[in-house]
Amino acid sequence: MSLILKLLFWSALAAILFGFFRTYQMEGSDNQVAFLKGSMPNPLPDGFHMGSVSGPKVSWLGKKFEASKQTGINIFKNKDGGQKEKYPFKTYIGKGVRDKEIEVFKIDYDVPENPFWLRYILDEVVETAPGQYLGKLQIILIPGYPLTLTFFKLKK
Repeated sequence: MSLILKLLFWSALAAILFGFFRTYQMEGSDNQVAFLKGSMPNPLPDGFHMGSVSGPKVSWLGKKFEASKQTGINIFKNKDGGQKEKYPFKTYIGKGVRDKEIEVFKIDYDVPENPFWLRYILDEVVETAPGQYLGKLQIILIPGYPLTLTFFKLKK
């Protein structure tokens, strides 16, 4: 096996092992408890919702939903202080991929406009209070076993 193939193999294995470890951390967190106590958003998100993520500062500002079209897009801060729309998604309702006992609002990035690496991302969202949502960012590399990378919040 060539050196490049070995490097790719070990890099992929390390990424998957990290994903399993991160999922273990996230699924045992207070956010997971709050997620399971949440409910299906009613009404469904529409318009801009400010976003936040724990950890390092990010340029992501939130998501803009078009409920009537079951679509949306992420909003990021530009270097010049303006805003940029990036990474469209489709939305629908369904059972949780990991949390099969609850119904969630799904944000699916598997649309042709997105780069291949983003098309494996599936967010699931529940409402925790009126106009306040908790989302779970998951990557589905192994069918039937999503890896939970982090949680995020959205607020109308």
